[in-house]
Amino acid sequence: METSLTVRDRLRRRVLTTALRLIDNRAAMRRAATIERHRTTADQGPGPYYVPGSPHRRDVREDRAGVPLVLGIRVAEVGPLTPVPGAEVEIWHCDADGIYSGYQRYGADKFPALVSLTLRRFRPSDDATFLRGRQVTGDDGCAEFLTVVPGWYTPRTLHIHVRLSVRGQVRLTTELYFPDDFAALIQSQPPYSRRGRSPFVNTNDIEIRLAQGSPGSWLTVRSLVDGHRADITLQVRA
Repeated sequence: METSLTVRDRLRRRVLTTALRLIDNRAAMRRAATIERHRTTADQGPGPYYVPGSPHRRDVREDRAGVPLVLGIRVAEVGPLTPVPGAEVEIWHCDADGIYSGYQRYGADKFPALVSLTLRRFRPSDDATFLRGRQVTGDDGCAEFLTVVPGWYTPRTLHIHVRLSVRGQVRLTTELYFPDDFAALIQSQPPYSRRGRSPFVNTNDIEIRLAQGSPGSWLTVRSLVDGHRADITLQVRA
């Protein structure tokens, strides 16, 4: 929570948010909104919160509160965009309060949590598995997860990590992004609203900048009776 931040944390966040305002990803995001059939989805690496051995399951929520999200991931071969059956799809992301399972001792509001994890060589602090899971795509190349919309943490925009493996070989590790207006809507609702609006959005996210807009990583979101659904086709060389 913001009230728990030390004076040093507040100062560091102010410096960080000021610096990030100089980043403007909008042009790169417009270019990345469409991806050619022959191009693979942008690869971004696993980040500091990856833990191998996610449970094989569709519902990854466990006890985590949040707005329900059905996440549909289709894996397609570049070029013809034919489905890739039998691919292993693994996801992981933070909860509504910006906390990852395996790293619950690291606060989401610290500046930045990534530095602390680097100094600790990315060692997990616990054996929790909430909001982590993997599935194998069917004949249609699709896998589906039941989760919650992720929250935010310093210094990142809302995102979901995903890793694709085909015949035991990792073919893609990337992040999936939500529209900024959708993130703002979610953050106005409980339980997200108790932390307030995030200063870290797509237009100033450093990882999106490094990935030149992250082509092929943008979710299409629509509302359901209870929650939302987000879909994406990830293009790989299978």
